[in-house]
Amino acid sequence: MTARARLAAVLDVSPPLVPDESTIDGVVVSDGIAYVSGVVAFRGAAHPTPGKVGRELTVAEGAVQAGLAVANGLYRLEQTLGSLDRIDRILKLTVFVNATADLVEHPAVADGGSRVLRDVLGGRGRHARSAIGCVSLPLGAPVEIEMIAKVLDDGRGR
Repeated sequence: MTARARLAAVLDVSPPLVPDESTIDGVVVSDGIAYVSGVVAFRGAAHPTPGKVGRELTVAEGAVQAGLAVANGLYRLEQTLGSLDRIDRILKLTVFVNATADLVEHPAVADGGSRVLRDVLGGRGRHARSAIGCVSLPLGAPVEIEMIAKVLDDGRGR
C-alpha cells in the first residue's frame, strides 16, 4: 500500500487549500531537504476550527487538529514531490499550540500529528519534534505545524 493510500485510510481529508503562491511557497526543496511552510487544519476549503486548546478545545480535540494539520502538510509534500513515496524520512515536526496560559500538555497535542506521520509513513515518519504554546495562530486555528523532510531523488536529478 502506498503512503498516499495510507493517508486516505488514516484521515478522511480533502486536499487542503494551497497557500498564496505570490507571497510564499507551501514547500521549498533544497539539496534533498523539503521545508513545509506552516499549515493549519483545513478541511478542503473550510477554515480550521477556531479556538484555544484548554478553553474551547480539549487536549484530545487539539491532538485531532494536529493530526489534520500534519495530513494537510503531507498533501502539500505530495503535491510538490509527486509522491509521498519520495519521502526518505521526516526529520523534524514543529507543533504550535494555540493554548491557554495554564496549559502544559503541548506534547499530548503534538502526539496527534506524530501518530499520523507514523501511521502514514511507518519508520520514515519517525522524527525529532518540538511542541510550543502560542497566544494566537493564523485564522484562530488551535494548531499549526511545520515539517522538514529528507527526500529521495526523483531519478531526474531532483
